[in-house]
Amino acid sequence: MINQKRKNNRLKTALIFVAIFVGAGVSYIAVATIYSSLQPKPAVATKTTNSDAPDAAIEATDETEVPVSTIDSYTVAPTMPRFLKIEKLDMKARVQPMGINSVGAVQAPVNIYDSGWYTGSARPGTAGAAFIDGHASGSTRQGLFAYLDTLKNGDSVSIEQGDGAVFNYKVVHIETVARDAVDMNKALAVYGGAAEGLNLMTCTGKWIADQDTYDKRVIVYTERVS
Repeated sequence: MINQKRKNNRLKTALIFVAIFVGAGVSYIAVATIYSSLQPKPAVATKTTNSDAPDAAIEATDETEVPVSTIDSYTVAPTMPRFLKIEKLDMKARVQPMGINSVGAVQAPVNIYDSGWYTGSARPGTAGAAFIDGHASGSTRQGLFAYLDTLKNGDSVSIEQGDGAVFNYKVVHIETVARDAVDMNKALAVYGGAAEGLNLMTCTGKWIADQDTYDKRVIVYTERVS
């Protein structure tokens, strides 16, 4: 859930797509984002003209707030991530597995209050970095990651998996980078020398009207502490 007072303070829209390409034996990942807000910007479900962003905006059409009872009753396989919790943001959200869709991009959650774990990244509780993305808002309402950029080093993040096991992390690095400067190899790796991490990503910055996107990305790096 997201604090209601915060909902009324700021509205941003973010839909993240992580497209994976392979060529000449080298794989790399490109990030494209579609945004909208209450200002006259393209609606979330509108096809973008950005060639880097696949026509998958339909994945972010649901702005229905998820009831606590629905969140609590959400189930997954025992060793899969079930809930993402960030105490500072008063957040408890379902974690949905995201694969690659028909247009070659990582699927984004349909609901703006859900988070998406990219199954091509590490599974929480195993070596490596798990990668979770989410929406800052929909076309009219704030989404799960609207305040991701307010986290600070030392803040706590946790993942609860299907069997009830909880993995606790602390924020160790936060960066806001230009859209074209995102290093997805870094975003999919554990920051520093830790063995396990959880990295979160959404978008921020200034709206670029002719590119249907904002100009910056927020990436939060954490390391597992227990």
